[in-house]
Amino acid sequence: MTGSAFGRVSVSAARAQVVRKKVASGLGCATTLTLLCAATRRERGHVGVCAQVKALGDGLTSFVGRRRELAEVARVLGESRLVTLTGVGGVGKTRLALRAAECVRDEFPDGVWLVELAKVTEPALLPNVVAESLGVRDQTTRSREAVLLEYLEGRRLLLIMDNCEHLLSSCATLIAKLCRADNQLVVLATSREALGILGERTWPVPPLSMPDLANVAPSRGGYVYGHEALDLFEERARTVLPDFSLDTTTKPTASQLCRGLDGLPLAIELAAVRLRSMSIEQIHERLRDRYRLLSSGNRGGPARHQTLRAAVDWSYDLCTEQERALWARLAIFAGGFDLEAAESVCACDTMTADDVVELLTSLVDKSIVLREGTGAKVRYRMLETIRAYGREKLGAAGHELVFLRRYRDHYLRLAETFDDSWFGADQFRWWDRIQAEQANLWAALDFCLTTPGEEASGMHLVGALCFYWNACGHLQDGRYWIGRALRAVETPSSARAKALWVNGYIAMTQGDNTAAMRSFDDCVALAEALGDEQARAFAYQFRGSSEQFTGNLERAESLLLEAVEAHRRAGRVNSLTVLGVAQLAFVSCLIDETERAIELCEECRLISEAHGERWAYSWAMWVSGLTRWTRGEYAEAASALKASLEVKDALNDRLGMSACVELLAWVAVEDGSAERASRLFGISRASWATVGDPLFGSQALVETHDRYEERARKALGDRAFEEGARRGEQLDTADAMLFARANQDEPAGSRLAQLTRREREVARLVAAGLTNKEIATRLVISQRTVEGHVENVLGKMGVKSRTQVAIWFTARAAE
Repeated sequence: MTGSAFGRVSVSAARAQVVRKKVASGLGCATTLTLLCAATRRERGHVGVCAQVKALGDGLTSFVGRRRELAEVARVLGESRLVTLTGVGGVGKTRLALRAAECVRDEFPDGVWLVELAKVTEPALLPNVVAESLGVRDQTTRSREAVLLEYLEGRRLLLIMDNCEHLLSSCATLIAKLCRADNQLVVLATSREALGILGERTWPVPPLSMPDLANVAPSRGGYVYGHEALDLFEERARTVLPDFSLDTTTKPTASQLCRGLDGLPLAIELAAVRLRSMSIEQIHERLRDRYRLLSSGNRGGPARHQTLRAAVDWSYDLCTEQERALWARLAIFAGGFDLEAAESVCACDTMTADDVVELLTSLVDKSIVLREGTGAKVRYRMLETIRAYGREKLGAAGHELVFLRRYRDHYLRLAETFDDSWFGADQFRWWDRIQAEQANLWAALDFCLTTPGEEASGMHLVGALCFYWNACGHLQDGRYWIGRALRAVETPSSARAKALWVNGYIAMTQGDNTAAMRSFDDCVALAEALGDEQARAFAYQFRGSSEQFTGNLERAESLLLEAVEAHRRAGRVNSLTVLGVAQLAFVSCLIDETERAIELCEECRLISEAHGERWAYSWAMWVSGLTRWTRGEYAEAASALKASLEVKDALNDRLGMSACVELLAWVAVEDGSAERASRLFGISRASWATVGDPLFGSQALVETHDRYEERARKALGDRAFEEGARRGEQLDTADAMLFARANQDEPAGSRLAQLTRREREVARLVAAGLTNKEIATRLVISQRTVEGHVENVLGKMGVKSRTQVAIWFTARAAE
């Protein structure tokens, strides 16, 4: 029943109903679209005939996950006439586009049409391919573009332009011409790079959601993940093993496998096919050689999807020689990186720093490199699959060692700058920056300590990260890397002397005073042999604290006095020398020299305020809290401890957080707040477990802890005390710190007084654990109104979450 020259046919309403039923029954996207192209235009009773739609491997399998993405793509399709789904090869752009088109099909009475461009190699033929896909049959001498424009006039249809990246310029030009104001064409494009057309909405397709391995915990029913990557793996595994299902034994391995594959749907599907002949464990073990492993698993699909290597080769072939070179060089980075790092490591030979900027932008546009963050914190990263490919290319070109050294040198310079700049007002900024580089620092250290001739640089690097280990909460990491460096390089040097006292400092912090003493002794002997007065002074300083924690207060005072005087003579003023004064104040407090302790804390305050120092001064505030507690000045003690805790929390200084919460529990007992004390003891118990021996391994402090815990138990009873401690232990870090810093002396209604009557009602219901929907039902108001009230409550109460509202109420006898 051929219609006009444009190939219209009449299709019955009954046929359209059949199509809708097939859609509802969950047919694969490509199959559904093939039928949709022949379905009824409800208003006009006819539609265009689509050329045969290739299955692309998508109509043969079910669609898994992507609910949020589908909703968002459907939304932007209603707002823009050109939406481009971008992303790396294998991330699922085509499948998402097809499924999204199915979701919005009713909005396009003239049909949904697929134009597959992967095999199109000649840009000049692009209009012909589009016309053929739309079923436009015109053999006149008119240009195809003119024919297409005439065909589209008066029609509302959705055109899916799939795989535009290798015809980017031609696609952009044609689409710009077709999307004229006098038609209602909507284009959904997929490309590894944006088209760059005015009015284009780009939508990056993310990998599938994956479990956070660090937070996986067993439950009664085994491991519970609920993430798309695992769902896809299990679903595809059943296509080769119908009875397959993940259980408590295989789910953790499958989770690691999916994360190793970056959550890329293509890679996960190819891995699942391997279950025909291998176990999950075997697949995971062989993941390192992912390109060889993940091959020939998708023979029904296009060639570029039949192996993971082919998918990445497809992207590589679309890059210029310079882009390929930068891709390979960027593969050196183990984690994310910033622009400064990319310029420092990759700019050499024929590639300038300006070239790096331009080429990096191109790789982002091509979805080879992913951009993360906003404002001044923009960083970049590669999916592991893409990085491994680039690293292989770099090695094949014989350039790997050259760029590994450049990479190491960059992060050594960064660490040394961090070490020199820590003393000042930029501590929080430096904390953010160095934390973001952890993976790269680890990789640089590993290179130094596994490559012959590079070990000395590793020794410098572990020493330069002193504040990272101790101030930023990486004590165990520090001992691991310093231990490796000390074993790798035994040659006497000032760098080794520094590594020794830094290692001793970390061990002392963890309560391992025996190991700390050995490191300090070795450092002093080496420093004296080298004439390194600075290393000797720092070894004495931290040896003094170790002596203090083992109960030898007289020896501790002597060593700390000598260290502080040595720093003063040398004119050294930095975070560690301020800390040395605070350590001397600590010992002074313990030997009942409380006036001297307060004077020394004041000295720390003056120096710190002059330079903007926060971290070392937070220890002085802790010592001030301890001293005030010793003198029975409990309100002043609590104030100092909470001020210290605020800084400790901001820097993730786990040791300092533990120490502050511990003393706040003692103060709570003295204030008669046994219930609050029980929760603080629970928080302290959980916090110390992440650091090392409680209370620095000091027997005197441990005994004080035991006395206060016993007083709280007697006041509450064992059962109530343990219940309170358990609740404290179960709080996450943010909520635990909020509870510890809560101002118990604040009038119970002071913050509530800032709220309107309705906001107070909402706040109490939030604290009771009700959802917004439940609150709306209870108060007989709309859910949107509740959401506005909750936002106001959080802002006025100065908290960030609903849980923190509950904690605020729990911490006080609220009116």
